[in-house]
Amino acid sequence: MALAIIVWLIVTAKEPTEDVVPVRFAPQLDSTLALRDPPPQIGAIVAGNREELLKLYSTPLVVRRPIANDVPDTLVIDLSPRDVEIPPNLGGAIIVRAVTPSSLTLRFERNTTRIVPVLSQLRVDPGVGSSFTVRFEPESVQVIGPRQVIARLDRVWTVRSVIPADDSLPHLVDIDTARLGARVKPAQVKAYVTRLTAVVPTAAPLATPSASTPHAGGKN
Repeated sequence: MALAIIVWLIVTAKEPTEDVVPVRFAPQLDSTLALRDPPPQIGAIVAGNREELLKLYSTPLVVRRPIANDVPDTLVIDLSPRDVEIPPNLGGAIIVRAVTPSSLTLRFERNTTRIVPVLSQLRVDPGVGSSFTVRFEPESVQVIGPRQVIARLDRVWTVRSVIPADDSLPHLVDIDTARLGARVKPAQVKAYVTRLTAVVPTAAPLATPSASTPHAGGKN
């Protein structure tokens, strides 16, 4: 009985069948564009043996579509089986019958750019008993994103990190883009640490008595 079940499973795994599998939508947007909504979910009706179809859940099908900057703010694109990229290891083993939905409505917002200064969240270690200054190169970066987001950005911060005080070489530091809602160029800056030297004031010289100054107790 157990052997019969195993044989049945092997046979059914090799039998051709059809299924609906998820497809990843990866639009290749011009740098001036951003999707207003998350990429929509799409699927494909595919044919092949069950063993090969199961592989599509770990290596999904993909639809890529280049989109230039001269598109309208709302764009409807048609999808067909020819638009679906099949993983190379499954070429010839999978047939895409149809794509669902057969069209997508994409809404765009225009990106804008701005130059903003970089501020530090770095800690210099050891910093006890000494003062340091941190200089960045470049001191400002370009932020790119939707106009409403960029209008609110007047600075960016480095990630929180610790850099050694006695290292004379620059350190590459990431810009903190978490919850920023925009891209940053460059995404890293060089941090230079300089120890501040305390200036000890020089004591004023003692005044020398002048020859015309009378000594205490002297005669008139």
